[in-house]
Amino acid sequence: MRRIVTTAIGLVLLLYGLLLVVGVAANSGWFHGRLPPDTLPTNASQAEDVAFSVASNAACGDFEGGFNPSSPAAWSFDCRIGDVPYGIYVYGGDEARSAGLAELRADGRPFVAKAYYAVTVLRSGPTKEEALTATPPPDPIMDPFR
Repeated sequence: MRRIVTTAIGLVLLLYGLLLVVGVAANSGWFHGRLPPDTLPTNASQAEDVAFSVASNAACGDFEGGFNPSSPAAWSFDCRIGDVPYGIYVYGGDEARSAGLAELRADGRPFVAKAYYAVTVLRSGPTKEEALTATPPPDPIMDPFR
């Protein structure tokens, strides 16, 4: 009988400890994607959560973050669908969004912009001359993010 009580108490303590760890992890930002894609982020952590939500919704794997922000209110991340690399740009305000979208338009590649984020296909591999003379990828390549 004593053995059963000791085992039961051990299991209760183990379960309590596991719940405590999960609760602390969930509240400290260890898990991505807690913010919906239409959230206006105010810091890099929130921007990463938004970008991860966007990538997850499009089944875009190999999510990478932590790239230097292009401005104090704009952050960039990348992910892949198959062999195609995508860049996810998250903006922390209307001014940063306008500037970021102007850069994407000037770049000539297709992109999808919603709320405070934009997604485009990243260039990979070609030289500067090849990139300047190449035609942009077709618009359907952006369909997973529409």
